[in-house]
Amino acid sequence: MSLIARVVLALGVDGLARWVVGALVTFICVSLLVALIVIQTVATLLTGGQTDAESPAEATPGATAIQVPAPALPPPVDADFGSRVIQLTQAWLGVPYVFGGCARAGVDCSCLVQNVYAAVVIHLPRVAVDQFNATSPISEPQPGDLVFFANTYEPGISHVGIYIGNGLQINAPTTGQVVSVAPVFTGYWGAHYAGAHKVGR
Repeated sequence: MSLIARVVLALGVDGLARWVVGALVTFICVSLLVALIVIQTVATLLTGGQTDAESPAEATPGATAIQVPAPALPPPVDADFGSRVIQLTQAWLGVPYVFGGCARAGVDCSCLVQNVYAAVVIHLPRVAVDQFNATSPISEPQPGDLVFFANTYEPGISHVGIYIGNGLQINAPTTGQVVSVAPVFTGYWGAHYAGAHKVGR
């Protein structure tokens, strides 16, 4: 009698069926495990020894992974920054000038500047002279830079606007007027011009 026949007789038909099913399940599980090992090995070779689940620290034996927070990114230093500042400033056009005002209902020159720059995550002091001292002088203003004026309603630096190019600024001028576009280098403002400054960014 053959070995297979003896096994069939020893196990019976039901036992043989269970044994065959068990053998098939074992074979499938082992095949899946081998396939996963092969896939992992190929992935490791293709990624230079580092899988998606590994960080450089985890790839080094004995190394401890350290979570370092990402640094806050400063606003970009390019023409887009100046354009963004001008766009934000233009949104204030027509707002009434109010001495000491700092809202859409009424704003003064330095608060206009403070609010616009706060919208691009740059915090400036509240008054014009402090903004002058907190920024860097430049010879030629570029769009988005600050332009300062002296001896307007008081001695020294007393007014600030945002340069928009072509010799023009947007500023909150004086009582009875609204945030508007005005020349920088001619007329009343030209006579009081004290220089341009770049905001550190």
